[in-house]
Amino acid sequence: MRIGIASTFGGSPKRDIGFLKEFAVVCEEVGFDALYAPEHVVFFASYESKYPYTEDGSPNWGPDTGLYDPLFVCAVAAMVTTKLRLATSVLILPERPALLTAKEVMTLDHIAGGRFDLGIGIGWSDEEFAALGVPWPRRGKRADEYIEAIREAWTNDRAAYHGEFVEFENAVLRPAPLSGTVPVIVGGDSPAAMRRAARLGDGWYGWWAGVELEEHIGKMRTILAEAGRSQGPDWSLRLGLPIATDTPDEVAVKAAQARDVGVDEFVIAPGIPTRDFDVHLRRWADALANAR
Repeated sequence: MRIGIASTFGGSPKRDIGFLKEFAVVCEEVGFDALYAPEHVVFFASYESKYPYTEDGSPNWGPDTGLYDPLFVCAVAAMVTTKLRLATSVLILPERPALLTAKEVMTLDHIAGGRFDLGIGIGWSDEEFAALGVPWPRRGKRADEYIEAIREAWTNDRAAYHGEFVEFENAVLRPAPLSGTVPVIVGGDSPAAMRRAARLGDGWYGWWAGVELEEHIGKMRTILAEAGRSQGPDWSLRLGLPIATDTPDEVAVKAAQARDVGVDEFVIAPGIPTRDFDVHLRRWADALANAR
């Protein structure tokens, strides 16, 4: 089992681009396999929308949160590392034009030397969609078409796609990604997200929050089988764990549980302070080493 870590950058002057570079280098040095970068384009002082991973539906961050664009975070991290994989956790795909996303991700794939995974989701904040001028209804269908259209643009010299939300003919988007495509990892814990991962994804990124692990993973595997696919080299099962007060040793026990149910990549999201961040990263990496 691979071990990844999710973290945020841009939230304070100390968590700037220089800090990001140092953080990525240390992640690679201490043995993390991947660095995941989250996304929100904008934040709001209050929400009517319900955040799915807290009991009361309120986001667990403040309204003045700062956050760099995850594609740029991954590009910067890629340029100071050689083995560390980079991933978005997750890019809110329906908020961005399909072909522009295809171009940006292809370019990032070249910067990273093929070490980038496109984690995508459909979002939870109606307010954010409205601010970006993107309709909230049918965002799932929009995301499905975007995935298909992006792959079409990557893999065909004269690409065409005709859908409800994407329409183009004889489009040329070159160069292609280094291996011809970029893995698309579909995030989300709803049945709809799981079906999207099974039908259109190269993997699934679930979140171990308020669910029974074996039952949740079993549900994903059932949906995957119904789609005629199976977990293996071409389809990975990834699991993220939010960390509030758990110690590294306690998280290591959970990582072992994830490994034992066949998770391919376990992603932790601890709060890593800027002071002595290298010490904290090494402590987490060492604690989880035996869960691989």
